[in-house]
Amino acid sequence: MKFTCYKNDLLEALQIVIRSVAVKPMTPILSGIYMKADNRSLELQGNNFNTGVIVKIPINTEVEGQAVLSGKKFLEFIRNMPDDTITLFGEDAANIFSIESGGAHVDLLTMPAVEFPKVRTPDTFGEFRISSTALKSLIRKTVFAVSKDDDRPVFKGCGFELVGNQLTLVATNTHRISIAKEFVRCDEAEHGNFVVPPETLRGLIQYFDPNDVENYVEVKFSDRFVTFKFDNIYLISRIIDGDFPPYDKIIPNDAITRVEVNKIEFRTAVEFVALVARESEYHMVTFDIVPGHMEISADSPDVGEANKTIEADVTGDSVKISFNVDYILDALRIMESQRTQICLNGRYEPILIRERDNEKYSYVVTPVRA
Repeated sequence: MKFTCYKNDLLEALQIVIRSVAVKPMTPILSGIYMKADNRSLELQGNNFNTGVIVKIPINTEVEGQAVLSGKKFLEFIRNMPDDTITLFGEDAANIFSIESGGAHVDLLTMPAVEFPKVRTPDTFGEFRISSTALKSLIRKTVFAVSKDDDRPVFKGCGFELVGNQLTLVATNTHRISIAKEFVRCDEAEHGNFVVPPETLRGLIQYFDPNDVENYVEVKFSDRFVTFKFDNIYLISRIIDGDFPPYDKIIPNDAITRVEVNKIEFRTAVEFVALVARESEYHMVTFDIVPGHMEISADSPDVGEANKTIEADVTGDSVKISFNVDYILDALRIMESQRTQICLNGRYEPILIRERDNEKYSYVVTPVRA
C-alpha cells in the first residue's frame, strides 16, 4: 500500500472520522481508523457500533491496500506534518505504516485490518432528501431540549416524524418541548418515526459546509438504523428504541394572553436577570406582564434582586408567571426572527413561544410554581 495525497484533504477527513472512533473501546481495534486505498481514492472509516462514518478523498495511488492505525495518533501526526503533500506507505502483512512529508518521517504500529468492523449499508424502508441548511436549522432548534437524565431512553434523543413530505423534529425533557418542521423531497409519500441520539446529530451538523447552501443530504431509515449521505461522507447511526409520545396535544391551541416583544431586548433583559436567577434554587425568573410592558425579575437570598422592564404588545389579561431562566434563554438563542411571540393561559399553564415570521417552530415550557 502506497499513496500520496494533500495534507488538508486527509486532515479534514480524519477530523470527521475521529468522531466515530471509540473513546473507551471494548477492544483495541475500535480505537483505530481503517483506510483502504484503491486506484482512485482513499476510504477512511471509524466505527464505535453506535455510529459509523465513511469519508473518501482523492489520492495518487501507487500500490493498493488497507491498514488500521490508532485514530488519535494518526490525526496528531497528520496535523503536524510540515508539507502540503504527504506520502503514506506500508505492507499489508507488516505491522508498520510509514508517513513522510517535507523531511519528516514517522513509523506507526498498525492493527489487523481484517479485524476492523467495517461500516455496512443497512437495509432501509424509508428515505427523503433535505438541504443541509434546513437540516442544520431543524437540529439546532430541537436537540438542545433533549433530556439528560430521564429514565426513558426515548426522551434522551431527538424524534424524527415524516408524514408525506413534511419532516418534524421534536425533543423534550418533559418540562419543555421544542418542535421544528420543514418540507423535504420524497419520491413518494413517506411515513416514518424514529429517534436519533443527540451525539449523532451534533456531530452531523459539524460536517456541513456553511458556504454550500445548495447541498442536499440523503436520509434513509429502518427500524434500527438511520443513514445520512452527502458530499464524500456517509454516516450511519443506531436509533433509540421506542416511539415518541404524541406531542400535538401539548401545544396550546388558544391563549388568554398574547405578548409580542423585540427578541434582542427580551433576550438581553433575561440574560441580565439570569445573573441573579442562577443563584436561586430553581434558577427562577419571573415575568410580570401588563398592557404595554413586561417586567423581568429574579431574586436570590444570597445575592439580591435584579429586574428590567421592556416594551411589549400585550393583548388579553395581565399575568405574573415564573420559569427556569435557562429554559427561556435556550430558546431565545436559536430563534432567528426579530420578534418573539408568547401565548399564555394563566399563571400555572404551559406557555407557547414562537417566532412571528416562522410558523414552523414551536417551543412549549412549563412554569415554575413560585
